[in-house]
Amino acid sequence: MLYQVLKFIAGQLNTYMDEVKRPSDILPTPLVILDNIATMDEEKLETTNNILLSLINVYEESTMKNNPAKVIQSELVKYQNPPVNLNLHLLFTACLTNYEMALIYLSHTIAFFQGKNNFTRQNSFSDESSLPDDLRVILDLQTLSLEQVNFLWSTLGGKQKPFVCYKLRMVRIEKDSTLETRGIITNINLTEKGV
Repeated sequence: MLYQVLKFIAGQLNTYMDEVKRPSDILPTPLVILDNIATMDEEKLETTNNILLSLINVYEESTMKNNPAKVIQSELVKYQNPPVNLNLHLLFTACLTNYEMALIYLSHTIAFFQGKNNFTRQNSFSDESSLPDDLRVILDLQTLSLEQVNFLWSTLGGKQKPFVCYKLRMVRIEKDSTLETRGIITNINLTEKGV
């Protein structure tokens, strides 16, 4: 599910970039690619002419942890583990060979998510059939302190490029694994015994 959601977000941003791209800008299509910036060496980063979308953190949404472990379906109760709701930290890095172009297209990235930060299957074009019909993800801009930026780029092992970080909430992961099935109690009969 993580891959499908990240591919979906990259596709939405690519559609926008195709609309705002100037004919004089010699840029690849698609401009936004899903890639791990931490695995790229300096030589590859210098020749890459894309905006890289990298997943840098995954954590569980603790406020959604108390979901019930049962689902009632007609005459049965299915007991199963509740779904895991995840938040993701995404890094959009403008690895364009021209620094001015990197800043321009990083600005387009921010403008796109400012204009549309709530994504569903209904308000977005996607041919990704593996996404659930009730998909709803929200992207929030994350502000990092200079210390956090230093830690981030030290961890990624490279020189800092123009970037922006977003928190994507909420990816729901659920496997249909029924632990137990029982019938529903529909009535209770109480009988009084004489003493």
